[in-house]
Amino acid sequence: MLQNKVVDQHQRGAANGLAMTLQAIASAIGPTCGRALLSWSLKRQNAAFLPGAQMIFFILNVIEGLGVLSTFKPFLITNP
Repeated sequence: MLQNKVVDQHQRGAANGLAMTLQAIASAIGPTCGRALLSWSLKRQNAAFLPGAQMIFFILNVIEGLGVLSTFKPFLITNP
């Protein structure tokens, strides 16, 4: 539904290909970043500011917040 409003009919194939490519890259990078975050948080178990488990949830909340922020009007792409 979003693709119908963002790109013209003749560009939908290219937009779909780009979206699938980015999704595949994210699927490859995501688990690696998750493992690195877990490893880093295990090293920070006794930190004074945001120890291990809290740091994981803080970073995940920041990522989620950026995702929610990107749904608001200034960031949405519209077809002129």
